[in-house]
Amino acid sequence: MKPERESTSADDRFVHEGELTIYTATETLARLRAHLAARQACDLDLSGVSEMDSAGLQLLLWVRRVAQASEARFRLVAYSDAVAEVLGLLHLRILFGLDSAHSAEGGSA
Repeated sequence: MKPERESTSADDRFVHEGELTIYTATETLARLRAHLAARQACDLDLSGVSEMDSAGLQLLLWVRRVAQASEARFRLVAYSDAVAEVLGLLHLRILFGLDSAHSAEGGSA
C-alpha cells in the first residue's frame, strides 16, 4: 500500500477488512452508524476489503451522504483492488476522490 494522501487521526479512521457485501452489510452499517455518531470525521480504510458488491457500494454511498449532510469530513484514505474495481466499473472513482491516474494496484487513495 502506498502512503496516504493526508494524515488522519486514529479515532477518525474506520477500518473494514474482509467482505463488504450483502452478507456483512447489517453489521457494517451498525459499525458505521456508531462511528459517525461519535465523531465529526470518517476516514475510511478499505485496504483490507477482499470483495465488494452492490450492498457494499450502497454502504459507501450512504456513509458519504450522511457525512456530508452533517458536515463531517469524509475521505476514502485507502482501498483495495476490489473496491477500486467496483468504483471504476461504475465510474464513481471521482465521486470518492480517487485519482483517476492511480491504478487499483497499490490500493491507496
